[in-house]
Amino acid sequence: MDKVPPRAALETSRIRLEPVATAHALGLYQAARASRAQLLPWMPWARDITLEGNQIYTAEAERAWKAGDEFHFVASEGGLVLGVVGLNRADHRSAELHYWIRSDRTGLGYATEAARGVLRWGREQLGLERFTLWAGVDNRPSRRVAEKLGFVDLGPLPDPKRGGLGDFRAESYERPAGLLSDEVKPLHG
Repeated sequence: MDKVPPRAALETSRIRLEPVATAHALGLYQAARASRAQLLPWMPWARDITLEGNQIYTAEAERAWKAGDEFHFVASEGGLVLGVVGLNRADHRSAELHYWIRSDRTGLGYATEAARGVLRWGREQLGLERFTLWAGVDNRPSRRVAEKLGFVDLGPLPDPKRGGLGDFRAESYERPAGLLSDEVKPLHG
């Protein structure tokens, strides 16, 4: 197994990115509840958003980090939880990017900025060479983030994805790790 990087916070120009921890459960619950209508078509977990469910998710995210499988970050600004951005390892050279940002902060570049920071971290800390993601065909905001991050649309996934309202068609995206703009600074302590 590859060395697991330490759980350390990152900072972009506007966003603090902290590894998901149980202390984030309430903020994530509040952000998800405020965004349920927009998350529901794409996220099966949005059917039943509970504080207990978020407590379970945060504990699982901590375990997945320690195992070196998944690296989820809470994005926040001024103490307000904006959402989650993370990487799920596919193998030692690639990972799948995922992201969601609370509805009242979409369209302001937060998803792109946070994802760019996590992609840089994945390249530098995990040694990743390639990133993938998928987005619903009708999820234009998510697809726009992928494009702004330099991902290339590879076409439809062969099988539908499951959302909170049922199955939907999705597109596959990919990009090499390469150079990323927008510096991200690790925070110590």
